Amino acid sequence: MSADAEPGEARAAAGEAVDKTLFQLSYPLLLNAGIGMIVTLIDTILISSYSANAAAAVSLANQILLVAYDLSVLFAVGGVALISRALGRGDADAARSIALTTVAANFVLSLVLGSALLLAGRTMAAWINTPAEIFEDTVLYLQIASATIVFNGVMMAGTATLRGFGRTRMLLFLGIFAYALYLLAASLLIFGFGPFPELGVAGSAIATLIVRVQGMFVLLFVLWRSLGVRIRDWLEGAQLKQTLKDLLEISFPTTADNLAYGVYQMFLVSFIARFDVAMVLARSFTLALSSFLIVVLMAISQANEVMVGYRFGAGRKKSVFAAAFHASWVATVLTTGLAVALYLSADPLLGLFTDDPVVLAEASRLLWLTIFVQPLSAVNTVLFHSLKTMGDVRVPVIATQLMMWGISLPLAWWLCVDRQLGVIGLWYVLIFEEALKAIVIAWRFLRFFNPDERTLSEPPVSS
Repeated sequence: MSADAEPGEARAAAGEAVDKTLFQLSYPLLLNAGIGMIVTLIDTILISSYSANAAAAVSLANQILLVAYDLSVLFAVGGVALISRALGRGDADAARSIALTTVAANFVLSLVLGSALLLAGRTMAAWINTPAEIFEDTVLYLQIASATIVFNGVMMAGTATLRGFGRTRMLLFLGIFAYALYLLAASLLIFGFGPFPELGVAGSAIATLIVRVQGMFVLLFVLWRSLGVRIRDWLEGAQLKQTLKDLLEISFPTTADNLAYGVYQMFLVSFIARFDVAMVLARSFTLALSSFLIVVLMAISQANEVMVGYRFGAGRKKSVFAAAFHASWVATVLTTGLAVALYLSADPLLGLFTDDPVVLAEASRLLWLTIFVQPLSAVNTVLFHSLKTMGDVRVPVIATQLMMWGISLPLAWWLCVDRQLGVIGLWYVLIFEEALKAIVIAWRFLRFFNPDERTLSEPPVSS
């Protein structure tokens, strides 16, 4: 739909989005995630082949950056829910106004975050016990990557808008272009070629910055050209204060939860960084391989989130329950099966990154434990995103935070440091933590519905 689309065309576009199935919404996200996983693996191989210390430095820097990235999507989280609800009511104009408010708010927030990270990067690297031999490279990566935070915030608001409008195929096409550009830039800048100097860790960070910049401008153009999102209409009719309040009501608990989880992970990394670089690498390589499980899970969960928003906005509670139940089952079967396949293929896959026997043995054990994490994580993720879209997020967030800081963190210290289990202890804690979350979130989700609204006699949306 062009920028000059008529209201009737806008309503038709909204109806088309609402009628999409779980498969139609999720398969582009899944393909995009699959390509992203492959690119992540190639990227890890590239930096690992440059040097083991460079790979460890990038891994630790990314753990810090994840906290800033989680904060930079603050308003995008609520944007998906509000846009999908507006489309469920058939109000495409309101959906576009929400999209613009989301983009503007995310830009301002991300600008502040990027500036703060630039100033505090060295302090944060020291705080997580970064080994001396990789400290300067870690700080260098953080300083360059801090600029990406600003562009990432706008990108996440743009992708949230496209997801809310059901334009997941467009996200796939844009993702393919971005991934190709990143691999080309990273290959040239890490190792050097022709007129391009060999930059190592700095090259990896600069490649990320290049992709974020182009991604932001492309997404802004798509929002204007394809969805008819125009600043003029926003200034004329937007209820800015109310929209920001609604965005914060949904986004803040979820983002605070993600932020706290990122800080929690920094504590956990500091527990193992005190041992040696080998443990950092074992964790990094395991996460690189299991990232495919995460992106498959998120593709299903994000598609279900939009579907739940459409149905909740239309007042179809039975359909909401059926959709969430169906998505939970699909996510559990798919991701657990993939976790088993990763473990069975551990030797050749881990061999892509290193030939260090210590790192290989540790990472293989972590992949085995991941099999037991995955079904619990699948249920938690799908149901949590469903609750968030329906506006019920504070109680689940408070409960998970109490578990994380009151139980999991002390347990992690005891297992990792006191009992000297190192990185293996982190995965034991992860299994325990996900089991507790599954009980609480499933209970909360079921309480949202009366018994007669849990029936699956109304067929779930087909996949």
